[in-house]
Amino acid sequence: MSQRKANILILILTILLVFMLLFDRIFMINGPGTASVVYKPLDNGVDKNLVYREGVYMIAPWNNMYQFNVREQMVEESLKIMVKNGVTVKIRINYRYYPIQDSLGAIFQKYGPDYHKVFVKPEILFAVRERMSGFSPEEIYSLKLDELKLSAFEHSATNLHEGNVMVSDVLILDIELPPFVVGAIESKLREEQKSEEYDFKIEIALKEKQIKIIEAEAIQAAQFTINSGLTPQYLRYKQIEAMQKLSTSPNAKTLIMPQGDDQNPFILDAR
Repeated sequence: MSQRKANILILILTILLVFMLLFDRIFMINGPGTASVVYKPLDNGVDKNLVYREGVYMIAPWNNMYQFNVREQMVEESLKIMVKNGVTVKIRINYRYYPIQDSLGAIFQKYGPDYHKVFVKPEILFAVRERMSGFSPEEIYSLKLDELKLSAFEHSATNLHEGNVMVSDVLILDIELPPFVVGAIESKLREEQKSEEYDFKIEIALKEKQIKIIEAEAIQAAQFTINSGLTPQYLRYKQIEAMQKLSTSPNAKTLIMPQGDDQNPFILDAR
Protein backbone atom coordinates (compact mmCIF):
# COMPACT_ATOMS: atom_id res chain seq x y z
CA MET A 1 0.00 0.00 0.00
CA SER A 2 1.39 3.37 -0.97
CA GLN A 3 1.94 6.13 1.56
CA ARG A 4 -0.75 8.21 -0.10
CA LYS A 5 -3.40 5.50 0.29
CA ALA A 6 -2.34 4.92 3.87
CA ASN A 7 -2.76 8.62 4.68
CA ILE A 8 -6.21 8.65 3.07
CA LEU A 9 -7.26 5.60 5.11
CA ILE A 10 -5.98 7.15 8.32
CA LEU A 11 -7.89 10.33 7.53
CA ILE A 12 -11.11 8.43 6.87
CA LEU A 13 -10.74 6.44 10.08
CA THR A 14 -10.02 9.60 12.01
CA ILE A 15 -13.13 11.26 10.58
CA LEU A 16 -15.22 8.20 11.42
CA LEU A 17 -13.83 8.10 14.94
CA VAL A 18 -14.53 11.78 15.48
CA PHE A 19 -18.01 11.35 14.02
CA MET A 20 -18.71 8.43 16.33
CA LEU A 21 -17.46 10.36 19.33
CA LEU A 22 -19.55 13.41 18.43
CA PHE A 23 -22.61 11.50 17.24
CA ASP A 24 -24.54 12.12 20.45
CA ARG A 25 -23.61 15.80 20.27
CA ILE A 26 -24.71 16.23 16.69
CA PHE A 27 -27.87 14.16 16.40
CA MET A 28 -30.59 14.83 18.98
CA ILE A 29 -33.81 12.84 19.32
CA ASN A 30 -36.94 14.22 20.97
CA GLY A 31 -39.18 11.33 21.88
CA PRO A 32 -42.97 11.42 22.48
CA GLY A 33 -44.03 14.21 24.83
CA THR A 34 -40.62 15.89 24.62
CA ALA A 35 -39.55 19.29 23.31
CA SER A 36 -36.19 21.04 23.41
CA VAL A 37 -34.41 24.34 23.26
CA VAL A 38 -30.84 24.78 22.04
CA TYR A 39 -28.25 26.90 23.79
CA LYS A 40 -25.79 28.39 21.29
CA PRO A 41 -22.78 29.84 23.10
CA LEU A 42 -21.43 31.36 19.88
CA ASP A 43 -24.76 32.85 18.79
CA ASN A 44 -26.46 34.84 21.59
CA GLY A 45 -27.45 31.88 23.72
CA VAL A 46 -31.07 30.62 23.51
CA ASP A 47 -33.48 31.69 20.82
CA LYS A 48 -36.73 32.01 22.83
CA ASN A 49 -38.83 31.69 19.71
CA LEU A 50 -37.27 28.45 18.50
CA VAL A 51 -38.61 25.25 20.10
CA TYR A 52 -37.65 21.80 18.78
CA ARG A 53 -40.63 19.47 18.97
CA GLU A 54 -40.72 15.67 18.63
CA GLY A 55 -38.31 14.27 16.04
CA VAL A 56 -34.62 13.96 15.10
CA TYR A 57 -32.46 17.08 14.79
CA MET A 58 -28.84 17.77 13.91
CA ILE A 59 -27.04 20.56 15.71
CA ALA A 60 -23.51 21.85 15.91
CA PRO A 61 -21.46 19.85 18.42
CA TRP A 62 -20.56 22.96 20.41
CA ASN A 63 -24.24 23.72 21.05
CA ASN A 64 -26.26 22.16 23.86
CA MET A 65 -29.83 20.90 23.60
CA TYR A 66 -32.00 20.90 26.74
CA GLN A 67 -35.03 18.64 26.72
CA PHE A 68 -38.31 19.24 28.53
CA ASN A 69 -41.17 16.90 29.33
CA VAL A 70 -44.21 18.75 27.97
CA ARG A 71 -46.75 16.19 29.16
CA GLU A 72 -48.91 16.83 32.22
CA GLN A 73 -46.95 15.71 35.27
CA MET A 74 -48.21 14.86 38.75
CA VAL A 75 -46.26 15.48 41.94
CA GLU A 76 -47.18 14.53 45.51
CA GLU A 77 -45.81 16.48 48.46
CA SER A 78 -46.12 16.38 52.25
CA LEU A 79 -45.59 19.49 54.33
CA LYS A 80 -46.10 20.89 57.80
CA ILE A 81 -47.87 24.21 58.29
CA MET A 82 -48.25 26.30 61.41
CA VAL A 83 -51.80 27.64 61.60
CA LYS A 84 -53.48 29.95 64.09
CA ASN A 85 -52.86 29.33 67.81
CA GLY A 86 -49.42 27.97 66.94
CA VAL A 87 -50.70 24.49 66.04
CA THR A 88 -48.73 22.56 63.42
CA VAL A 89 -50.73 20.45 60.96
CA LYS A 90 -49.49 17.89 58.47
CA ILE A 91 -50.85 18.14 54.94
CA ARG A 92 -50.49 15.81 51.97
CA ILE A 93 -51.17 17.29 48.53
CA ASN A 94 -50.65 16.52 44.90
CA TYR A 95 -50.71 18.79 41.89
CA ARG A 96 -50.57 18.48 38.11
CA TYR A 97 -48.74 20.88 35.82
CA TYR A 98 -47.17 21.21 32.38
CA PRO A 99 -45.06 23.86 30.64
CA ILE A 100 -46.42 25.95 27.80
CA GLN A 101 -44.52 24.40 24.91
CA ASP A 102 -44.07 27.56 22.84
CA SER A 103 -42.62 29.31 25.91
CA LEU A 104 -39.89 26.80 26.74
CA GLY A 105 -37.21 29.28 25.69
CA ALA A 106 -38.50 31.87 28.17
CA ILE A 107 -38.81 29.22 30.90
CA PHE A 108 -35.24 28.09 30.26
CA GLN A 109 -33.84 31.62 30.35
CA LYS A 110 -35.66 32.54 33.57
CA TYR A 111 -35.64 29.33 35.60
CA GLY A 112 -33.32 26.89 33.81
CA PRO A 113 -34.03 23.25 32.93
CA ASP A 114 -35.02 22.39 36.52
CA TYR A 115 -37.89 24.88 36.48
CA HIS A 116 -40.12 22.63 38.58
CA LYS A 117 -37.75 22.72 41.55
CA VAL A 118 -36.96 26.41 41.12
CA PHE A 119 -40.42 27.79 40.29
CA VAL A 120 -43.37 25.39 40.24
CA LYS A 121 -42.92 23.57 43.55
CA PRO A 122 -42.21 26.70 45.63
CA GLU A 123 -45.26 28.47 44.17
CA ILE A 124 -47.60 25.56 44.92
CA LEU A 125 -46.33 25.08 48.46
CA PHE A 126 -46.47 28.81 49.13
CA ALA A 127 -50.09 28.97 47.96
CA VAL A 128 -51.10 26.08 50.22
CA ARG A 129 -49.22 27.50 53.21
CA GLU A 130 -50.66 30.96 52.75
CA ARG A 131 -54.25 29.71 52.49
CA MET A 132 -53.97 27.25 55.37
CA SER A 133 -52.11 29.47 57.83
CA GLY A 134 -55.07 31.84 58.10
CA PHE A 135 -57.35 29.18 59.60
CA SER A 136 -57.67 28.04 63.19
CA PRO A 137 -57.55 24.30 64.01
CA GLU A 138 -61.33 24.36 64.59
CA GLU A 139 -61.93 25.88 61.16
CA ILE A 140 -59.64 23.36 59.47
CA TYR A 141 -61.44 20.52 61.27
CA SER A 142 -64.83 21.64 60.00
CA LEU A 143 -63.87 22.93 56.54
CA LYS A 144 -64.37 20.86 53.43
CA LEU A 145 -61.20 19.86 51.57
CA ASP A 146 -62.72 21.03 48.29
CA GLU A 147 -62.96 24.58 49.61
CA LEU A 148 -59.31 24.62 50.64
CA LYS A 149 -58.27 23.01 47.35
CA LEU A 150 -60.09 25.62 45.29
CA SER A 151 -58.52 28.47 47.22
CA ALA A 152 -54.98 27.12 46.82
CA PHE A 153 -55.53 26.28 43.16
CA GLU A 154 -56.77 29.76 42.23
CA HIS A 155 -53.81 31.45 43.91
CA SER A 156 -51.11 29.22 42.41
CA ALA A 157 -52.67 29.02 38.93
CA THR A 158 -52.40 32.78 38.42
CA ASN A 159 -48.73 33.03 39.40
CA LEU A 160 -47.68 29.92 37.47
CA HIS A 161 -49.45 31.04 34.32
CA GLU A 162 -47.51 34.28 34.45
CA GLY A 163 -44.37 32.11 34.43
CA ASN A 164 -45.57 30.17 31.34
CA VAL A 165 -46.55 27.08 33.32
CA MET A 166 -50.08 25.71 33.54
CA VAL A 167 -51.35 24.03 36.68
CA SER A 168 -54.29 21.68 36.13
CA ASP A 169 -55.24 21.00 39.72
CA VAL A 170 -54.11 21.20 43.33
CA LEU A 171 -55.56 18.47 45.52
CA ILE A 172 -55.39 18.41 49.30
CA LEU A 173 -55.41 14.68 49.97
CA ASP A 174 -55.21 14.67 53.74
CA ILE A 175 -54.99 17.01 56.73
CA GLU A 176 -53.67 15.65 60.00
CA LEU A 177 -54.19 17.64 63.18
CA PRO A 178 -52.33 16.75 66.40
CA PRO A 179 -54.28 14.15 68.44
CA PHE A 180 -54.68 16.44 71.46
CA VAL A 181 -56.19 19.14 69.23
CA VAL A 182 -58.64 16.70 67.63
CA GLY A 183 -59.67 15.46 71.10
CA ALA A 184 -60.25 19.00 72.36
CA ILE A 185 -62.26 19.96 69.29
CA GLU A 186 -64.44 16.84 69.45
CA SER A 187 -65.08 17.41 73.17
CA LYS A 188 -66.07 21.01 72.47
CA LEU A 189 -68.39 19.92 69.66
CA ARG A 190 -70.07 17.39 71.95
CA GLU A 191 -70.66 20.06 74.58
CA GLU A 192 -72.03 22.44 71.97
CA GLN A 193 -74.36 19.72 70.72
CA LYS A 194 -75.60 19.10 74.27
CA SER A 195 -76.14 22.83 74.76
CA GLU A 196 -78.14 23.04 71.53
CA GLU A 197 -80.19 20.02 72.63
CA TYR A 198 -80.98 21.68 75.99
CA ASP A 199 -81.86 24.93 74.27
CA PHE A 200 -84.25 23.03 72.02
CA LYS A 201 -85.90 21.32 75.00
CA ILE A 202 -86.30 24.67 76.75
CA GLU A 203 -87.85 26.15 73.65
CA ILE A 204 -90.34 23.27 73.41
CA ALA A 205 -91.21 23.57 77.13
CA LEU A 206 -91.83 27.32 76.76
CA LYS A 207 -94.12 26.72 73.80
CA GLU A 208 -96.03 24.03 75.70
CA LYS A 209 -96.38 26.47 78.62
CA GLN A 210 -97.77 29.11 76.27
CA ILE A 211 -100.27 26.58 74.89
CA LYS A 212 -101.48 25.67 78.41
CA ILE A 213 -101.81 29.33 79.37
CA ILE A 214 -103.85 30.03 76.25
CA GLU A 215 -106.08 27.02 76.95
CA ALA A 216 -106.59 28.11 80.58
CA GLU A 217 -107.43 31.65 79.51
CA ALA A 218 -109.95 30.27 76.99
CA ILE A 219 -111.62 28.11 79.65
CA GLN A 220 -111.70 31.03 82.08
CA ALA A 221 -113.26 33.29 79.45
CA ALA A 222 -115.87 30.64 78.60
CA GLN A 223 -116.77 30.17 82.26
CA PHE A 224 -117.08 33.89 82.75
CA THR A 225 -119.42 34.14 79.76
CA ILE A 226 -121.60 31.27 81.03
CA ASN A 227 -121.70 32.52 84.62
CA SER A 228 -122.59 36.04 83.57
CA GLY A 229 -125.69 34.65 81.80
CA LEU A 230 -126.97 32.51 84.73
CA THR A 231 -129.08 35.20 86.49
CA PRO A 232 -131.65 34.27 89.22
CA GLN A 233 -134.49 35.18 86.92
CA TYR A 234 -133.16 32.90 84.20
CA LEU A 235 -132.72 30.01 86.62
CA ARG A 236 -136.24 30.53 88.00
CA TYR A 237 -137.59 30.47 84.48
CA LYS A 238 -135.83 27.17 83.73
CA GLN A 239 -137.25 25.67 86.97
CA ILE A 240 -140.79 26.62 86.01
CA GLU A 241 -140.27 25.22 82.53
CA ALA A 242 -139.02 21.91 83.96
CA MET A 243 -141.92 21.63 86.39
CA GLN A 244 -144.37 22.22 83.60
CA LYS A 245 -142.91 19.30 81.68
CA LEU A 246 -143.04 17.10 84.79
CA SER A 247 -146.70 17.94 85.35
CA THR A 248 -147.56 16.35 82.02
CA SER A 249 -145.63 13.17 82.82
CA PRO A 250 -147.82 10.05 83.45
CA ASN A 251 -145.60 8.88 86.30
CA ALA A 252 -146.47 9.83 89.90
CA LYS A 253 -143.95 12.14 91.45
CA THR A 254 -143.60 14.10 94.65
CA LEU A 255 -142.39 17.68 94.31
CA ILE A 256 -140.80 19.24 97.39
CA MET A 257 -140.64 23.02 97.47
CA PRO A 258 -138.14 24.31 100.04
CA GLN A 259 -138.75 27.76 101.49
CA GLY A 260 -136.40 30.55 100.63
CA ASP A 261 -135.44 32.35 97.49
CA ASP A 262 -132.11 30.60 97.19
CA GLN A 263 -133.53 27.07 97.57
CA ASN A 264 -134.21 24.88 94.56
CA PRO A 265 -137.12 22.41 94.41
CA PHE A 266 -136.35 18.74 93.97
CA ILE A 267 -138.34 15.67 92.91
CA LEU A 268 -138.89 12.31 94.60
CA ASP A 269 -139.86 9.43 92.34
CA ALA A 270 -142.87 7.59 93.76
CA ARG A 271 -141.73 4.19 92.48
